[in-house]
Amino acid sequence: MDAASPPIARADRGEIGIVVGAALLSLTVAGTVLLAGDAGRDATRLALRLTARLSFVYFMLAFVASPLARLRPGAASRWLVRRRRAFGVAFGASMSIHVGCILRLYALYTPERPPMVTDADFLIGIPGLLLVALMTVTSAIAVRRRMTPIAWRRLHRTGLYAVWSIFFLCLVDSVSRKETAHPVTAYYTFIAVLLTGMALRLAARRSTQQQGTASA
Repeated sequence: MDAASPPIARADRGEIGIVVGAALLSLTVAGTVLLAGDAGRDATRLALRLTARLSFVYFMLAFVASPLARLRPGAASRWLVRRRRAFGVAFGASMSIHVGCILRLYALYTPERPPMVTDADFLIGIPGLLLVALMTVTSAIAVRRRMTPIAWRRLHRTGLYAVWSIFFLCLVDSVSRKETAHPVTAYYTFIAVLLTGMALRLAARRSTQQQGTASA
């Protein structure tokens, strides 16, 4: 799940471990909150927030892998590039658990719509979830081999920035629409991380362009 087309290779134990571990972590967190919560609706809302934040971490690790490798080459950045597909798939797996929490919330409020869900959530969220699912599926080696390199890169480049935009818009919307006692940890920190990640990508692109100009 990155704009650059990765070499087609079988997933090794490390990659499988990241995907399975991340998925189990999100599932365990959501399950623990739902089972321990006193109120079904409140517990489900908390599980929604926590799975969204865990998914955010997995996404950002995949998002900054390539620019970090260009700007700060080293053992850590090389490892992150090798594992970016794993973190991308982990993001998709975690988001599937997040979707499960959304469906549970709707079931608890049926036949009404949950009051915190707006029309904008539908317009942004549903296409975003479909895009994440498509990117996750096309990260599988068998599917990747059936796509042309150009089609794969276009899908993942578009998807990468689209998902970044969805996170950003949802967080900004939450700042203006939702009340919380801890806005810095709830929203502003994540917005800052998003902006930092985008700044890294822009800096890496500028560095690549400058190197190309210098070698021309």
